[in-house]
Amino acid sequence: AAGPPVHHFCLMTTPPGILWPAAAAVVLLSGLVITPPQTDTAAIARAVDSLARAAVAEGFAPALGVAITMQGRTIHSKSYGAADVTAGIPADDRTLWYVASTSKSFTGFGVALLAERGALRIDGPITTLLPNARWHPDAHPESLTLAHFLSHTHRLNDNAVVMSAAFTGAIPESHWPELIALAGPQPTDDLIYSNFGYNVAAMVIDRLRPEGWKRFLERDVFRPAGMRETYARVSGLDGRRIARPHSFGADGKYSTQPFFKTDATMNSAGGHLATLGDLARWTIVQMDSGVIDGKRVFPRAAVATSHRLIARQTREQAKRFAFFEREGWGAGWDIGTYEGERMVSRFGSYSTTRSHLSFLPQRRIGAVVMSSGGPSVLTDIIAAFAYDLEAGRPDARARMAERMAELRRQWAGAKQRAAAQDSVRAARQRQPLDRPLTDFAGTYEEPSYGRIEVSVDDGRIAFRWGALYGPVEIFDAAKHQLRFEIAGSGNIATFTFAGPGPAQALEWQGVRFERR
Repeated sequence: AAGPPVHHFCLMTTPPGILWPAAAAVVLLSGLVITPPQTDTAAIARAVDSLARAAVAEGFAPALGVAITMQGRTIHSKSYGAADVTAGIPADDRTLWYVASTSKSFTGFGVALLAERGALRIDGPITTLLPNARWHPDAHPESLTLAHFLSHTHRLNDNAVVMSAAFTGAIPESHWPELIALAGPQPTDDLIYSNFGYNVAAMVIDRLRPEGWKRFLERDVFRPAGMRETYARVSGLDGRRIARPHSFGADGKYSTQPFFKTDATMNSAGGHLATLGDLARWTIVQMDSGVIDGKRVFPRAAVATSHRLIARQTREQAKRFAFFEREGWGAGWDIGTYEGERMVSRFGSYSTTRSHLSFLPQRRIGAVVMSSGGPSVLTDIIAAFAYDLEAGRPDARARMAERMAELRRQWAGAKQRAAAQDSVRAARQRQPLDRPLTDFAGTYEEPSYGRIEVSVDDGRIAFRWGALYGPVEIFDAAKHQLRFEIAGSGNIATFTFAGPGPAQALEWQGVRFERR
């Protein structure tokens, strides 16, 4: 019949043995629409488990953590492989996974909570929210709102804050507001993803909350959601629980790499460790509008604010990620679709680790897939497989098999390229330098980026830059260029000399560090 739908309110549970009609839906007093599951959740769990097991056995990842949530509960949660291959530590339920940029969903939701409480306005001027910040003369902060920073449309670029926040920890967080003055304009009005906006959002929370953004999230976000093992720190945790980054060698084996994160670099744009169980709860409480375990723990309005589209993605090359369409950004979340279904997601990566967290709110299914190495798209293949199975797509398994076949082809090529690059890097080490290694050694400083210490020991050169450290290689001897490995990525430093003796400075990505 025509007319608005009729919702029936039920105040008691369904008696044992009574099945809901296929088209039935129940609206609880919380306002949450409960649609009875029409799929075989056990079959979905078995299929996802089989795929994850096979992927690790085939060497696509040293470790995987996979959780699938449906209809307000976790139907599958399991870790596979080794959290630390070299030490032989298996991944299990207690493993702490580094979520990287998935942290933005925590920070963005924290802002949404404060907005719902009336403590701030997301469309409020940033100059009002951060009255003591200093700005670049070309930044025009009076035209910027907090929404611009949450949606990556602030059009500013501040590598100084991001470098210290995410990598080195060389400049204390209390000094970051001073570094905003270095944030010059980018030559575009497009949505350009970066960490900076969420570092600024944390500064706003710090100004409003005396306990600071970390404790605010712990008390007002994680604790109500029952996320008891989500941490914005490394200190005090058993390091053996952390899933380490892993590199893939020319010998076809994974090796454990350092986890460079310290308390100083666990930042609001990417800085949390969490168990698979906690991350599964995060998908449930978000897709169920603030309800978990049958209780409302967050206001529906705060969740809606967090998921509301703030800015649309205008660059065509950024509108699709793996198998997912991306419409734009909300407060901490990518907003888009998968196969026409609304999808809310937040992914992350750091060194070789990968974090995938997504959910389809209308279907009430979510996926968490964590990886500590190997091809990052594997996490997306597993999540999409779960979504296809739940939707009852007849080609779900064939589609997954095709994606895995393509992954095999790409991974084989990537391994060949990695072996070739290893040979090139080895050849570079045979280049003759026109001065001794000791001339490169020393301490180099730039006030906004901190100190880089270059040392020579037993004929080997190494560096330390705050939380980062590692070996240094020759890149181009004739140009006095050396290669630093920073969280899995090669960075080139050019040393300048004025004659015989030690270098006067080194230049990294256009930033000049002077010898002290």
